[in-house]
Amino acid sequence: MKIKTTSLIASCLSTFLFVIAAPSAHAKLVKYELNVTRQSVNLSGMKTVDFALMVNGSIPAPTLEFTEGDDAEITVNNRLSDEEVSIHWHGILLPPLEDGVAYVNTPPIHAGQSRTFRFKIRQHGTYWYHSHTAVQEQKGVYGAFIIHPKKKTIAYDKDVVVVLSDWSDENADDIIKNLRKDGEYYAFKKGTIRSWTGAIQAGKLGTFLHNEWTRMGGMDLSDVGYDAFLINGKRDSQLLTAHPGEKLRLRIINAAASSYFYVSLGQAPMKVISADGVDIDPVLAKEVLMGMAETIDVLFEIPQHKNYELRATVQDVTGHASGWIGMGEKVAAPDKPYPDLYASMDHGAHADHGAAGDHSGHGAASGDHSAHASASGGDHSTMDHSTMDHSKMDHSTMDHSAHGTADDHSAHAAGGAKTPAKKGRAKAAKPAERQAPLRTVVSLTVDEIKAPVKTAFPAKTPRYDLKLVLGGDMERYVWHINGKAIHQDRTITINEGDVVRFTFQNDTMMHHPMHLHGHFFRVVNRFGDESPLKHTVDVPPHGSRTIEFLANEPGEWMLHCHNLYHMKTGMARVVKYSTFTPSPEIAPHQKHDPHLHDHLYTYGKLEAATNHGEANLRLTRTWDDLDVRAELRNPARGSFDYSQSWELEGDLFYRRWFGQYLNVIAGGQSYDETATATVGIGYLLPMLVETNVLVDHKGKWRVDLEKKFQWTSTLYSDIDFTWRPNLEPDHQSEFELTLMYAPKWEWAAGLMLTNYSLGLGLEYQF
Repeated sequence: MKIKTTSLIASCLSTFLFVIAAPSAHAKLVKYELNVTRQSVNLSGMKTVDFALMVNGSIPAPTLEFTEGDDAEITVNNRLSDEEVSIHWHGILLPPLEDGVAYVNTPPIHAGQSRTFRFKIRQHGTYWYHSHTAVQEQKGVYGAFIIHPKKKTIAYDKDVVVVLSDWSDENADDIIKNLRKDGEYYAFKKGTIRSWTGAIQAGKLGTFLHNEWTRMGGMDLSDVGYDAFLINGKRDSQLLTAHPGEKLRLRIINAAASSYFYVSLGQAPMKVISADGVDIDPVLAKEVLMGMAETIDVLFEIPQHKNYELRATVQDVTGHASGWIGMGEKVAAPDKPYPDLYASMDHGAHADHGAAGDHSGHGAASGDHSAHASASGGDHSTMDHSTMDHSKMDHSTMDHSAHGTADDHSAHAAGGAKTPAKKGRAKAAKPAERQAPLRTVVSLTVDEIKAPVKTAFPAKTPRYDLKLVLGGDMERYVWHINGKAIHQDRTITINEGDVVRFTFQNDTMMHHPMHLHGHFFRVVNRFGDESPLKHTVDVPPHGSRTIEFLANEPGEWMLHCHNLYHMKTGMARVVKYSTFTPSPEIAPHQKHDPHLHDHLYTYGKLEAATNHGEANLRLTRTWDDLDVRAELRNPARGSFDYSQSWELEGDLFYRRWFGQYLNVIAGGQSYDETATATVGIGYLLPMLVETNVLVDHKGKWRVDLEKKFQWTSTLYSDIDFTWRPNLEPDHQSEFELTLMYAPKWEWAAGLMLTNYSLGLGLEYQF
């Protein structure tokens, strides 16, 4: 009897173990190995460079393919000898330790070392992966991450992976240094310099003057002057030979470091069926404006024996990449007109995106980051979002609104106790609804994207609202959120179970693609309850977007602008769950997080003329400058008389900036063989006039005024005037007026007139 009882217990135990192990047993383990190396490449067709970083010997990196429900195991081998690397799985729902942001939630992969990432594939769609270390993404560390559904719900014959990117023959380490020297550094290379002559020729002198009066130089569409734009690593190539009647799914990924693209296909509208990996209500679009890190899926049926151009044109229209699909006669995509460099930059000229479609009745508060306050009000939700858990998403219908795994983080009840996630699947759209005529737009943005089912949250869910102001200074090239760079204000703390709402207010003249790791969020648009789910959203110049998500993925997650250079100069935060404790594997690394460092950059300028010489050096961080200036003048009047003694003066000023226009100054100056301690204020006046008002320890005042006039794309004048009212009349004022020819940013030559004499000179910036 004892033997029978023991046997029965063993049998039951075996059956139990089989049942609980069954889901894992059916999951497929998919393995990849990625080797990061440095190699020489020529992607522009103009120059071979030696700084490129390749993954398995290619740019872009290999496409990784999975099926929803798979177990992913990806080993990244750092074959570099002198720098660490990282890989972030963009848009993938996974544990924070596997997210891949070095020092934030994943340890760095040091030179010569490896790391194996393991996570369950909980979704399907078009995604990608890239480095999150330094500026390695710009150097080539990016690739596609494709997840197929368990059951195919959309009929098509072939997948076509399309990876868009930008490429520079200049090392990206130098690009960020150049931008910190001057935010307009690459305007010469791109041919986008605004000038008085250009404004007159365009009939926009009034607008040009208005922009200068309001201290805005004009629309900034792109920071970097690139040497090539690429599709799958090539400027122009045949993507696929396809026959009439074949239906293709184009999986388009904007993997560029800092370029928005207008994407178009031949002369016909594209049928867009997915955005950021999430199925959407299909829409026809002549073109799609894609921000960095966004993805779209397009269905395209080859209509006839022709070869259709898929064209990605960079937003400032300085170049494009082409990929051809089909066979036979080529059908080119339409050319994009060049943007108006002299368009009005009135704030009112840009729509307040996101506000019109807000049906929730909750405004965004600008309070502190301790997410304990919750808003209340009339949310028009009808769907119970205890099922809209990131870990319980059904991709066969909606996207990312219902996935089930053992790692399920359910919504919290008001008392803080975890409630079971409701079971079931989101309902598929009815066949009749799918047959409805497709909406058609000229240029598709998130404003025109609609979810196929309701995505809104119930009113009873606790809420936390936060306003995030996106700001920056293009001249000094610093970018920040709520007036602080990430090194000043790293963390936004939220509570698990809350609906978290961020309202992005863009106070700059650039688009910012804002990306939240580890989550999908609703972009509240005019479709209200059917607002779409995304992981990256474009926030247009002087506009706003509102996003909201259910906080059900505990961890620490980056929130940042996906313009690589904006993120690296401060436009980022870490969203941290209040109850989350970092694992021992990452905790020791977090104190070394490079996001917490305020990096130092340099700028220098030398002037040498027959009557004048000057040297300037600036050491700069986000809000701090150290300016050193030494100037030598020939006091000869009316002739080049070198027998007279040359006058030497100089400044050593520390500047602390408070926003884009105001700074305070402390330091010393030397003039007329007298050195004094000095304090003062610097301010940028309307018409972009730079001013300093200074007083030394002897009570003597000094006022500096400086203004640059860009007459043509290569001809400019600098006017520099200094007034010292406490000195003798013949020493009270001095000025310098130049007329310079500058074919490149680095150097210029021309005339330099001082209050003493006229001279010929050269200027060199570095």
